[in-house]
Amino acid sequence: MKLSCVTASYVADLIGYPGETDWDFASDTITKAPVLKTIDGILKRLAPAKLDGIEFWFPHIWPANLTPVLSGEILKRLTAQGMVCCACAGGVDNPDANPYGAMAAFQTTRLMEAPLIAGHLDPESIKALGQMCSKYGVRVAYENGGEKDVSEIQAAIRGGNQWIGANIDTGNMAGRGGDPVKAIRTLGSRIIHVHLKDVPAVGSHDCVAIGKGIVDIKGVIRELIAIGYDGWLSIEIETGDHDPTDEIIASAETLRGLLS
Repeated sequence: MKLSCVTASYVADLIGYPGETDWDFASDTITKAPVLKTIDGILKRLAPAKLDGIEFWFPHIWPANLTPVLSGEILKRLTAQGMVCCACAGGVDNPDANPYGAMAAFQTTRLMEAPLIAGHLDPESIKALGQMCSKYGVRVAYENGGEKDVSEIQAAIRGGNQWIGANIDTGNMAGRGGDPVKAIRTLGSRIIHVHLKDVPAVGSHDCVAIGKGIVDIKGVIRELIAIGYDGWLSIEIETGDHDPTDEIIASAETLRGLLS
């Protein structure tokens, strides 16, 4: 398994970490900021984490901003650090309702040479998304958000083809009183991506460094190995009141220790 970080961890970076984050305002601020300057700042801070890749949250590579030349500049920077774009993160419009909006997400993902999109999706869009996946050669991983039980995830992706899978978010599930270890065991090969997140308590949306909260990280890694998962582990530590870089670096070290 390889290590990455979701750039949504830096959601509050450009609004100055005010405490409680207005995600719409923060997203809009990111989309209006200089793309390369923003990404350079993130990559420079993450360098000590020695990650294998990065997962760009769509506001950081907003489709209306990204061009082939600009994506090439970003990929050049990743290559210089021995990294790749392992996925793009964020929601995708239902192709039946907004085909061009969905196409923009897939085209952006192709420009970043990423193999999949991981995000919160409308279960009603799964069948149509599967068809678009086939067209663009990009997989889609359904991320659990409000789901507490694994059966809800299974129901959401049931209508998908082989291009559709699950992105298990450990913190989201644990924060709602669910068991991410059991979810991994049950979903098995349907898991095609992982967001590693830890939270301090059930009911909390706050993020802490991996291993410092209630998620059984050792159990998560054990079960991922048991099901034969060999994909990406994307660290996700969204903080509203401080820069999460130190926690991301510490989390990467923790995970390397568990994987060694």
